[in-house]
Amino acid sequence: MSFDTHNINEREKIMKKMNLKIVIPAVVSAAVLAGCGKQAAQVFTDSSDVTAASEASAAVADPAATGDSVTVFDYDMKEYVEVGDYLNLNVIYQETEIDDEYIDYAYSSFFNDYASAVEASDFETSRAVVNGDIINLDYCGKKDGVAFDGGTQQGAILEIGSGTFIPGFEEGLVGVMPGEEVDLDLTFPTEYHSEELAGQSVVFTCKVNGIITTDSIIAAANKNLEEGQEPIRCEDDIRDMCRTELIKQAADADKTDLENQIAEQLSTVITQKQAFPQELMDSYDKLVMRSVNNAAAYYNVDAETLLSYYGMTMDDYVAQYSRTQLLNDAALFVIAEEKGLLLSDEDLDARLTKYKEESQMPDEEMYAQLSREEYRVFFMEQDVLEMLSDHYMKK
Repeated sequence: MSFDTHNINEREKIMKKMNLKIVIPAVVSAAVLAGCGKQAAQVFTDSSDVTAASEASAAVADPAATGDSVTVFDYDMKEYVEVGDYLNLNVIYQETEIDDEYIDYAYSSFFNDYASAVEASDFETSRAVVNGDIINLDYCGKKDGVAFDGGTQQGAILEIGSGTFIPGFEEGLVGVMPGEEVDLDLTFPTEYHSEELAGQSVVFTCKVNGIITTDSIIAAANKNLEEGQEPIRCEDDIRDMCRTELIKQAADADKTDLENQIAEQLSTVITQKQAFPQELMDSYDKLVMRSVNNAAAYYNVDAETLLSYYGMTMDDYVAQYSRTQLLNDAALFVIAEEKGLLLSDEDLDARLTKYKEESQMPDEEMYAQLSREEYRVFFMEQDVLEMLSDHYMKK
């Protein structure tokens, strides 16, 4: 809705910490690479798209067959790096408090999301609209008799009294019967973001298709429950569910924020003692190129096109991130070895089985992303960051 003047910015500010999105990895890790690979498979529409993406990935430094990749496990990393006091980094763990404002927003979002799933046959049509109702409506906005861009929608969901639309719009629908069509003579606010509409008089022709009741929303939500979830019985159940989910999301986001701080600060206590072996550096170059190809496949472009959006070439990207990732993994290896976190072959097999089940990737896709030994590094990264985040959460 292009004429939405509700204070969305404040809502986004409230939820920002729990709405993390990765566009392109700042530091390429095996974890990001594997994630991009899974996402790419989900956006293709047919097998030819998958084949094309696979061929595009294989074209760069021959990364299609990961083979027996050289990793930090093939050398004694203590000969190459020294790690300082990693248990006293300058990081701060701060828990997000979930207050009523968070819950109110999540609760409102839940209702609006599932209101759109309610069938027309379940609309309340026997009474007029009152403040607080959620309605389904069609509207068309016209200026000087001509429909303006963004001012027309069919089947829109609107909570009356939410302040979502411009002043007078929601108030003008109070008392309207479902099926009734009304014209609302309104004026856009002078501070409205569109210069063409700011301060302008317009007419919205609106038809209320029906009132969406709480019971119908709950019924629609119950049709979409995940396996094992308890059916929703009332509004209190929804609020409790929102609270539980927000607490979980906040904890995950807080931990992710902490891990990002740790990863950033860890670089300040790493000293490289000598150059890494050439075959190890070459292996990391290929890993970085493979990750870019996977990210590019997700956006259905080639790697050079994707990187051009950031003003970079493949050579630029490899030069910037390959050595950084190698140095980081070398330090994590030293820490993992010190703390007894290196996986045995048996443990690695168990983790690979679990990862395959969780990611639901077939073997050919899974091992096109990372080799067995690169997955060993991937799990090491996870385990060390998990150990360090637990340490700083308790400080």
